[in-house]
Amino acid sequence: MSKIIEAENLTKIYERGAEKIYALNNAAFSINKGEIVSVTGPSGSGKTTLVNVLGCLDNPTKGSLKIEGRQIFDGNINLSEAELTRIRRNIFGYVFQKFFLIPTLTVKENILLPSVFQPELKTEDKNLKRIMESLGIEKRKDHLPGQLSGGEMQRVALARALINNPSVLIADEPTGNLDSKRSDEIKDLLVNLNKNRGITIILVTHNPQLAQIGNSFIELRDGKVI
Repeated sequence: MSKIIEAENLTKIYERGAEKIYALNNAAFSINKGEIVSVTGPSGSGKTTLVNVLGCLDNPTKGSLKIEGRQIFDGNINLSEAELTRIRRNIFGYVFQKFFLIPTLTVKENILLPSVFQPELKTEDKNLKRIMESLGIEKRKDHLPGQLSGGEMQRVALARALINNPSVLIADEPTGNLDSKRSDEIKDLLVNLNKNRGITIILVTHNPQLAQIGNSFIELRDGKVI
C-alpha cells in the first residue's frame, strides 16, 4: 500500500508566559492510502492539534510532514499560504463536531459553498445529486439547516466535505453532537465512503464503538504517540 501521509517528529509548542506546552511531541507515523485511521486519547492529549497539522490547517513548530510524497513542512520548507490553500482544497475534506452550516442557505447551497470560493471547481449536477442521494439528503436539498435533525445536518456537512472529491477526509468528533442512533448512521456512512470510494479517513473520536471502524490506530497522550 502506498503512503499518503508521512510524519516524522511532528512537534507543536504553545508558549504561555515562560511555560512551553507541547501539544504535539515528536509524533511519528505514516498513513496508507485507503485506510481508516482512528485517532484516540483523553481530552487534551493533542488529537485536534494533530489533525489540524496533518490537514494543513496549522503549522508545526518543527518536524517533517509529507503528503502524497510532497514535502509540506520541514525545517527548510515553508510553503506560501496560497500553496497550502491549494493543498487543503485539492486533497482534504473536513468534517467537525460542530456542523458549521450557514443557517440562511439551503442544503444544496451549503453543499456547494466550496465552489463559491473556488470558481475553478466544476460541480456537475449529476455529481451533486449522486452525493446527496448516497447520504440520504436529496429530498432535503431545499430545506434550511434549522429544518433538519442533527444527523441530517452532519450528513450535509459530509456532503460539503465530499463535493471537491478529496483524497483524505478528516473527521474530528463527527458524532460528538449526535445520539447513539444518529452516531451509528454516520459510522456506517464513513465505512461506506471508505469502502466504495476509497477515501482515506482520519477519524478523531472519544467513542470506542466508532473508533473500532479503523484498520489503523494512533493513540495520543500528552502530545506523544503511544
